[in-house]
Amino acid sequence: MKRFKFSFHPILIIISVLILNSLVFAQSTVNVLIVYYSLTGNTEKMANGVKEGVNEVQGASATLKKVDEVTNDDMVAADGIVLGSPTYYGTIAGPMKDFIDTPWYAGDKVGGAFSTGALPTGGKEHVITSLLAVLLMKGAIVVGPVFDFGTFKSGSLGASAMTGPPGNGVGNTELREARTLGARVATIALHFKTGNMEKRTVNKQQQTQDYNLLQNSPNPFNPETEISYKLSKRAMVVLKIYNDLGEEVQTLVSKEQPAGNYKVKWDGRDKHYQRVATGIYFYQINVEGTVQTKKMIMLK
Repeated sequence: MKRFKFSFHPILIIISVLILNSLVFAQSTVNVLIVYYSLTGNTEKMANGVKEGVNEVQGASATLKKVDEVTNDDMVAADGIVLGSPTYYGTIAGPMKDFIDTPWYAGDKVGGAFSTGALPTGGKEHVITSLLAVLLMKGAIVVGPVFDFGTFKSGSLGASAMTGPPGNGVGNTELREARTLGARVATIALHFKTGNMEKRTVNKQQQTQDYNLLQNSPNPFNPETEISYKLSKRAMVVLKIYNDLGEEVQTLVSKEQPAGNYKVKWDGRDKHYQRVATGIYFYQINVEGTVQTKKMIMLK
């Protein structure tokens, strides 16, 4: 009878590849936390729509929590936060107000908002704007859904549903808005975690010694702002502006510079010399391969 030699070497290679792939996938996964308050169930339907949109994005997952169930661990683990509230007499529901009044920080997480309520002008936009303002003040990067109209694309502040007269609950169009919002937040969160603008792992002490990127001033700004940075030694410096899609808008600096303090003005124009639209922009400095990014707001 013939004897067959059995080697574990190929199996070990396969197992190693599978483990490596699992680690890479784990590093590229983002979690979006959807926090909502719902009394009649309509806001919960919208929250589920946002969740569906998040889950449509490869590498993203959603955690759905009622406002009174959210823990500090939930907030820390989230890469994105979406807040949803019904509209009561043009303002945010009480339980959601209590939640946003608690001390939590959304530091560089991606945020979004949605609201429900009766009547076309019942205050839903005001609630969405207020929720986004809260996220901004707590350090988040806020985005809204973007809709493709074929010849052009356009966005809105958030998603909303008219759930009372003359409307009749959450319809398919409104759920589509919620899904679009969820997908948008997940896409941008994933982009910041794994894309061109992801934060690089560097020696923070060395980075602080080599250079320091300061907050632009004024911020918000119109029509121009000033960006300052400090170099402790001669280095190759690249300073670029990006929009909230991660697309390059303008290159302000791309050259070797000696040690010193620098101030660069951005006039709010893109590389085609066109004025940019109102919105959130990011300025990113790359010094000898180490990267730092800060955000700014253009208001017209």
